[in-house]
Parts: sequence; C-alpha cells; structure tokens
Amino acid sequence: MKRSVITVLLLLVALPVAAWQYQSLSGQYRIAGKTVIDPPPSEAKDTHLHLTLSGAAARDLYNAMKVAPKPDGCAGNGAMIKTVGAMQCLRSEDGKEFECSFAIDIANQKITGASAC
Repeated sequence: MKRSVITVLLLLVALPVAAWQYQSLSGQYRIAGKTVIDPPPSEAKDTHLHLTLSGAAARDLYNAMKVAPKPDGCAGNGAMIKTVGAMQCLRSEDGKEFECSFAIDIANQKITGASAC
C-alpha cells in the first residue's frame, strides 16, 4: 500500500514536468529584409527571421492569445484572426486549420512584421 501511494505521488509530480517539454514545430521560415513584398534594392536582405507556424504550434499560439478573434478580411470564408502587436494567427472557419505569422528583427530582438493581405 505504501509503495502504491509513493508511486502515485511520483506520477503526479512528473505530470506537470512533462507539460513543460518542448513540442515539435511545423511551418516555414526565411531570412529576409524588413519589407516582404517589393523591398527597395538598398534594403538589407538578412535583417529579419520571418516565421509562419502551422498545425499544433499555431493552434496553441492562437488559443494563448488573450484577445477576441475578428473576421479575417484577407482569407475570407469565415476565417477568424487574432492579432497581438505584430503577431497574427488565423483559424479556419471549421476550426481545424491554424496559421500564425510574424517576424523577428534580428538586431533589435523584437517581434515585427505580421504578414498583411
């Protein structure tokens, strides 16, 4: 009996630790300048890490954003978007697909550049 109680207590302690583990990401990235579409020729081409997350990572980020979703004018079709600062996450109308986009200004270590329509 004592051994069972100890085993259960150890499992209860281990469960929260398992939740702290990193999960796999799916999405795309590119190193580019600040301007994504039609950058001026003089703009440096390696100042930002542009990220597009999809799948579980995008879903979890969308759900973690503590703002009300709004209808997305770009995607249409009943899609909903959440925006926090320059970070944007999109949920499809059926709630099965998610995508988040943002960029990181490498030199200044700031989130910038959510993609626009």
